[in-house]
Amino acid sequence: MQARYQYGDLRIRRRNKGPDVWQFRYLENGRRKSVLVGTVEKLPTKADAERAVEHFRHTINDQNPQTQFHSVTVAALIDRFMKQHVPKHCRKLTASVYRSLFETHIRPKWGTELVENVKPMAVKEWLEGMPHSRQVKAHVRGLMHTLLQAAILWGLIENNPVNPVRQSRKRLKKPRVLTPAEFKLLLGQLSEPYKSMVITVACLGLRVCELLGLQWGDLDFENLTVKIQRSIVEGEVNEPKTEASESTLPLDPDLAEVLLAHKAGSHYKADSDYVFAGATGNPPWPDGILADHLKPAATRAEIGNVGWHTFRHSYSTLLHSLGTTPAVQKELLRHADIQTTLNIYTQAVSSEKREAASKVVNALWKT
Repeated sequence: MQARYQYGDLRIRRRNKGPDVWQFRYLENGRRKSVLVGTVEKLPTKADAERAVEHFRHTINDQNPQTQFHSVTVAALIDRFMKQHVPKHCRKLTASVYRSLFETHIRPKWGTELVENVKPMAVKEWLEGMPHSRQVKAHVRGLMHTLLQAAILWGLIENNPVNPVRQSRKRLKKPRVLTPAEFKLLLGQLSEPYKSMVITVACLGLRVCELLGLQWGDLDFENLTVKIQRSIVEGEVNEPKTEASESTLPLDPDLAEVLLAHKAGSHYKADSDYVFAGATGNPPWPDGILADHLKPAATRAEIGNVGWHTFRHSYSTLLHSLGTTPAVQKELLRHADIQTTLNIYTQAVSSEKREAASKVVNALWKT
């Protein structure tokens, strides 16, 4: 631990080749250390370099009691959060979303503000004035809260000013839902393997990342079950979205026949192979399937626009219309938030889930 708060020394380091760079020098256990901050092309003024090194200065003084007397800006907090918190706790896609929200919304508004000066009313008024959807505002509010929770953890503030700020996630526009008749029209315009993919994702109510993460070993054709235990987003294999998402679902006998027929014509049949593998054995990209196959098929079927999540919304709506109890709906949709499915915690028995799942298959596809 250093006796004094280290401001360090920031200077330009000349180079024979390439642009000159800003160098930050400091002490660590009595020994001089240095780190390159960036080129003078990227950071043309010393003020630019000071802002870039601010989060690092607070990091090296993290255990210094005098740190509490040195304020930090929101921009520096964001930089530290992205360098220290995100790599340990976030998936690649989440990190990308965080970076976009920070650079598009939070940094332009709050970057130069001291963390200790962020106040609840100012955050509330800012969110209310944003010309974006409730969902975007909710994501921004959530990330601000997470960022300032990290500030509490790092000893920069004592209370989170975003706690009192509420932001509704309620949709202003209802999501698209297909009727069973529209679903059948869509299937009539699809060729394999896309027809089997749509039947599977719709009749199990899966997220597309879970559909693409299915492996043959996840399917138990003897006991007619499907185990959801991974998801694939932008080529990255992860655990399911939430703990509740990792679950075992009933496999309707008719759906099992579709999957067995698909397996018979597939080059990839081992337990560790993906059910809907592409030519290389890896899952295809969902955006490409949507643009090249699903949307054109929907246009030909004259049923309007569809997206991957249309099938999950349709599954949920159909479960409800068929009289499925809220407890069973929650279990089949694998929701983590109790508010998502009528605040129900009760666990549904397997026979009820199987009956409900089969009703969806019959309504969507068999009758």
